[in-house]
Amino acid sequence: MNCFTNLDFTFAPVASAALWLVCAVIVAWVARNNRFAGQSSFLLTLLAMLWWLMAVTLDLASPSESCKVFWSLAAWPGITLVPVAWAFFLFDYTTSVHSSRHPLRLLFYIALPCVVGLIAATNSQTHLLYGTDTRMITGASGQYVYYDHGPLFYTVASVLYIFVMSGLGVLAYAYFRAKKIIRPFLRVLFIITAMPLTANMAYILWNFTVFGFDPTPFMFAVALIALSWLLLNNTMMDTAAQGRSLLFFSTRDPVVIVESNGDLAAANPAALDLFGRDLPRKGETLIHTHQIGPLLLGYMATGKIDSEAPIHIADRAFEPRILPIESPIQNRQPLLGWALALVDITEREKSAEALRTALQDAEAANRAKSQFLAMISHELRTPMTSVKGGLDLALHGAAGEVQDPLRNLLTIAHRNSLRLLKLVDDVLDLQKLDLGTMKLDFQDLDADTFLKDVTEEYQAYAEDTGARLTYASDPIGRALHVDPHRLKQVVGNVISNAVKFSPKGGEVLITARPMNGHVRISVQDSGVGIPNGMEEQVFGRFNQVESSASQVTGGSGLGMNIAKILIERMGGAITYKSQPGEGTTFHIDAPTS
Repeated sequence: MNCFTNLDFTFAPVASAALWLVCAVIVAWVARNNRFAGQSSFLLTLLAMLWWLMAVTLDLASPSESCKVFWSLAAWPGITLVPVAWAFFLFDYTTSVHSSRHPLRLLFYIALPCVVGLIAATNSQTHLLYGTDTRMITGASGQYVYYDHGPLFYTVASVLYIFVMSGLGVLAYAYFRAKKIIRPFLRVLFIITAMPLTANMAYILWNFTVFGFDPTPFMFAVALIALSWLLLNNTMMDTAAQGRSLLFFSTRDPVVIVESNGDLAAANPAALDLFGRDLPRKGETLIHTHQIGPLLLGYMATGKIDSEAPIHIADRAFEPRILPIESPIQNRQPLLGWALALVDITEREKSAEALRTALQDAEAANRAKSQFLAMISHELRTPMTSVKGGLDLALHGAAGEVQDPLRNLLTIAHRNSLRLLKLVDDVLDLQKLDLGTMKLDFQDLDADTFLKDVTEEYQAYAEDTGARLTYASDPIGRALHVDPHRLKQVVGNVISNAVKFSPKGGEVLITARPMNGHVRISVQDSGVGIPNGMEEQVFGRFNQVESSASQVTGGSGLGMNIAKILIERMGGAITYKSQPGEGTTFHIDAPTS
């Protein structure tokens, strides 16, 4: 018997062959262009469908009863595999699973079709699928075979029905958990699954046939073709989908689509140009790909990008951005995968590096300037000390021998030498503060003793200017935790300013009181006061509040700035309250031990 020759291709086998050809094109198209959960099971369903349709086509084209029965039996491996693979496809697609090599699944894929195929191959001896009453019948539509279904026919059919019903159950479960946008598509899948089942039941129960043959394969093939056309048509006609596709392929930034198991699903031309041969093929893992592999591993484990540092590939810098692709079906696998975009920030990094270099150069120049000023100030201080000492001797060492006109000149020179020496000291302190070389020596200091000593030290200065300096406070009984020398400098600066800005006969009052965690030292003058909103001028560097008193007394504008920095570095604070025309009170909060 040779069932490969003497075939009669009438309308029915030609139509079946055309259907087979369409399914073959769909298989090639899906395998080449699409990546989705359950793809391998979907392709296996189509391949089994091709096997089944090929056997149906040859059955329809065979004129003899024996060849028709032969091709009908040859179709059973495909008949068995179609509902099994389809059921697994529905499970994989609705749960976003990419596992197709599970041992139990492979057992169903291989063992079940092989067992049924063996039963079909031995049917002439066992008659388990088709009984002895199988015969050729001539009807209105031509000749066809009436099959006497054997005992295992119904057993195998029942097993396959279990798979189909399981697929319908999975679809029903997914439908009620899915987002509204995906429900129409799930309804299509449900109809596609139910149509062949309905046709098969009609064939078994009521002997409904197409060309005298079981309509199930035709119905399944047509349903799969309709599904594939729906997918293709939706992509081609959907403006939003075309827009997304255009962005994906035209953007200059590399974009990689990653499946939930880490395999490559798609890559745009920019990604292909960047990675070249290092990029794996579709369906292969990206975990071992240089640079992005470790990034993906970390993101899959933690849900975030571990490092904010840019990725450097081929002399270019990229900022990685990963966006999850959510599954429209709410299941145990909520993600279909991720979209990994590498935003090119090469020019931005170059600009940032240039700015960093310029900033470093500016800081180096500023340090050099500060060091130069510190050196010059130090060199100026030494001769100024000698000048001051000589003037002291000239004024006081030979007081009786100095005539009044000369004494006045010496007094002016002595006063200016003190001011110049104070200016040099301020510049030195300022440079130490800027360079971070000033060290504070914290000690416990009795507040009452300290304040009395400071007041006494500035008594003579106040008397020379015609002001009255008074310390009026009850015993504090607290120990200050400060650098004694620097706190004296802070308080002395404030007292000196208060005396300087007070008129002749005016009073400068010093008070102190303990507070929570510190002692507040208040210095109140009787000057012209400070206008509102002048904090920047009072505590700023090289700034002074404009007033007639400041024009007379002069000053560098550094004292209060240094005082503020020093007291804050000791853990304290300095503030003031003032009323124009009524004087100003400065508050120095010194920390206690």
